[in-house]
Amino acid sequence: MTLSSPTPHSEPTRRGLQIPSRLKDLAVCAALCQALAACAVGGPPAPGDFEATGSIAPVAAKIAPGLPAALDDEDRRRALGALAIALDPQGNGATVHWDNPVSKARGSVTPAGFAYPANDLICRDFNAQFTTAAGPETARGAACRDKNAQWTLAELRATR
Repeated sequence: MTLSSPTPHSEPTRRGLQIPSRLKDLAVCAALCQALAACAVGGPPAPGDFEATGSIAPVAAKIAPGLPAALDDEDRRRALGALAIALDPQGNGATVHWDNPVSKARGSVTPAGFAYPANDLICRDFNAQFTTAAGPETARGAACRDKNAQWTLAELRATR
């Protein structure tokens, strides 16, 4: 029996070529990856698949207090966006208008005075106007900006 010269990746044995240990390691790794990936296969949960457990209650959608009840979610998003632009301390203090062509709601936010510090936040007073299906409303309020530059309504009261 004649043995062929060994290659750098295999060694001759009496029964033929031995599988290199690197190839064995690669095969074992591939098999493990395939087995673990099979555990993770699944689609998005169906509605109703979630049930509350433990002591943490589900988080409700954050609704800005004081905004007119006739505003829908998109109206609120647009009004709060206009508020953030209007109250920016680096802004020019001009009125910012917003509208929602779907709901026909519209409004404006006008800064009233300069920004001021309060409780480690930057706050600013403003006047707002809203026109919804329920009719026009005017309000005066204040909002404060946190360290992440997010504005939150501190107060908003109607001013008929």
